[in-house]
Amino acid sequence: MNQKPMFICITGIDGVGKTTHVNLIMGYLREKGIKCQYKWLRSHYFFSLPLLAFCRIAGYTRVSTLGDSQKCSYHEFYKSRFVSAFYPWILFFDTLLFTTIKVYIPMFFGTSIVCDRFVYDTLIDLAVAIKDNEIYKKPVGKLFLKLIPKNAIFTMLNLDKSTIISRRNELKDDESFNEHYILYQEFADKFSIETVNNYGNVNDVNRLIIDIFTSRMKCCFHT
Repeated sequence: MNQKPMFICITGIDGVGKTTHVNLIMGYLREKGIKCQYKWLRSHYFFSLPLLAFCRIAGYTRVSTLGDSQKCSYHEFYKSRFVSAFYPWILFFDTLLFTTIKVYIPMFFGTSIVCDRFVYDTLIDLAVAIKDNEIYKKPVGKLFLKLIPKNAIFTMLNLDKSTIISRRNELKDDESFNEHYILYQEFADKFSIETVNNYGNVNDVNRLIIDIFTSRMKCCFHT
């Protein structure tokens, strides 16, 4: 079918079931004859690698264990005025680089992108790392937001905290879980992101997600 390439992103905190729905959406699009690729776009590092190495040595990043064995890094960049000021900018250039490679180039050649996380998730992680919940209002935050492709479709999956932890028990040990949870709710409101509660039958929930993005497309999907 003739269709301009789409950018569809499933966002939400760890443990809400994003990957399952991304895979179902990929299958749906391929059934419709739409060429698409899956991308994981939370954060990618290149230019920032030397700074991240410095932060680990300097004690601004620490590694902890969630549950029995899952390693988790906590960036405490707010402890350094220099790192708090510099890191967002260098992370922006990393994000620009990988967005160009993983999103803009494939879409230029007609491939739709279905991704697990993107700029909103990166900004939330950044807000936690530098303790600035309004980073999106700053010049660098506004540049991050400009990386979002035109007509991008975002859906945020949501669950209550107790359900998330019952599914991913190791998250009870995540020191930043509550902070991330609150920020996801705030971003959903701030940026008018469609939110779907991921309870009940997986296929029923996925049907709701598909209805969201098909209703916003100019072409007609026949299901």
